[in-house]
Amino acid sequence: MTPECGPHCLDSHDAGAIASTSRMAEGAGADGRFGHVGCDQCVHGRIDAAGWAAGGGGTWAVLLGALQVKGRVASVVGDDGVVRWHTVENAAAVRALLEGVDVDGTTAEEAAAQVLKGHLEIASPLTAADLERRTGLSPTRVAVGLAMLESQGFALQGRFSERAVDASDDPAAVEWASRRLLARMHSYSRAQRRRRHEPVSPEQLMRFLVQWHHCTDATRHRGLDGLHRVIAQLQGWETAVGAWETQVLARRVRSYEPAWLDHLCHQGEVTWLRLCPPPVDDPDRRLNGATRATPVSLVLRADLPWLLAAHRGDATPPVPSVGAVAEIVEVLRERGACFATELATATGRVLADVEAALWEGMARGLLASDGFEPVRALATGRKQAAPPVTRLSRIRTGGRLRPTETAGRWSLVPPPAEVDREELAEALADQLLERWGVVFYDLVAAENLALRWRDLQWALRRMEDRGLVAGGRFVRGFAGEQFALPQAAEALRAIRRSDPSGRTLTLPGTDPLNLTGVVLPGPRVPARATESFDLPV
Repeated sequence: MTPECGPHCLDSHDAGAIASTSRMAEGAGADGRFGHVGCDQCVHGRIDAAGWAAGGGGTWAVLLGALQVKGRVASVVGDDGVVRWHTVENAAAVRALLEGVDVDGTTAEEAAAQVLKGHLEIASPLTAADLERRTGLSPTRVAVGLAMLESQGFALQGRFSERAVDASDDPAAVEWASRRLLARMHSYSRAQRRRRHEPVSPEQLMRFLVQWHHCTDATRHRGLDGLHRVIAQLQGWETAVGAWETQVLARRVRSYEPAWLDHLCHQGEVTWLRLCPPPVDDPDRRLNGATRATPVSLVLRADLPWLLAAHRGDATPPVPSVGAVAEIVEVLRERGACFATELATATGRVLADVEAALWEGMARGLLASDGFEPVRALATGRKQAAPPVTRLSRIRTGGRLRPTETAGRWSLVPPPAEVDREELAEALADQLLERWGVVFYDLVAAENLALRWRDLQWALRRMEDRGLVAGGRFVRGFAGEQFALPQAAEALRAIRRSDPSGRTLTLPGTDPLNLTGVVLPGPRVPARATESFDLPV
């Protein structure tokens, strides 16, 4: 089964696609050679108004008469008085069909399936009633033959024409088609749909993305629910920890409050981590701890397993064999999530060593915290030094305020989920469509993904076949196939018809819309908080 035509592409096709495919399959009947091939495909066919040769009119009668003179075809008259033709090579199958006995190893059921196969090969789609009229076979023989062809993978049933879709409540309207012709009809329908879209310029695409990302005052999200939607849109994309709240979330959520993000984290809805850690040649070599420029991603906790598979593949960050990070990983494997003070007790290390190891583990992509307060403290550079307190007891150590850089419970990042590759590609394609509205190779190449573009392309094609996304040429200047959500395609059409306002929006280099050098021409603006770029509104 090819990705272009599988079980998911059983959608309806317009009349033009079906008519074009039928004309190519039936041919023009221009010479006797073709007439012999067509008759051989159908085993036996009727020459009347309902027959497969009806489109040829008298031409077919002339051709078949000439072939009969040459001894290449023969005719039989059925009980209904209709003349049916067959090639001499299929005489045994015709005899088995008419007499209901096995002839030369061919059963009547196999002969019926062969007859139906020939008709479907040149005239799909057809209903069971259509096949009964064309072949003269009984309804039982047609039903058995179609079941055999379906089990062989040759025929598919569904509602392929607009007429059949409109009669969805009528079981008799179910149609049958050969897989080959169905794939061709599907190709025609796809090409017709894609021609409906007119492309926009890269500048118009950026105007669309400014609205799609809710970066203007008129389109910003509101409240806790709005923050959840922003994270759902941006999950899988990484930027510096110091930029998330002040430069990304605050731009997209009106009157953003840090307590909203804390609430989502503590409820288990959202987590954060370094999704794409850098490669490490020597796991035992100590790395620098995290800084405000360390890239992290905010993700919905329920989507974390497949996001890890999409961005890391089968690889997992290596764990040092010795040192504080190795000891912390071992404790977390045994006990589960722990606070920094609990880790200090379990490892026998001073709290300062544990705090440094936690941030090194985060930078390696091994550890994450259940709250955002550590990230916020790291981003702002705020430290809470505990004042010296004299204790008379060696084991009584409470009463001192702990640093916020390691607040909350820390846990191991789970391994990537074992997901079917096609399902993973569809989940990632869905995520990219939610983020960008329109997806094409150059835009996806800027993402740090473990999946190939070809996997995403096939997934997007399957989604297009099911009517979930639109395919076509949406943005000028970029090669390859392009796909968009239906609502995004409508928004792009509105952008193309409207005039620019002349206003611009200034965003920092850490914003997801920093597509300079990717979509917009010119040099790439570095993804730093100190850099900025302007976009048309």
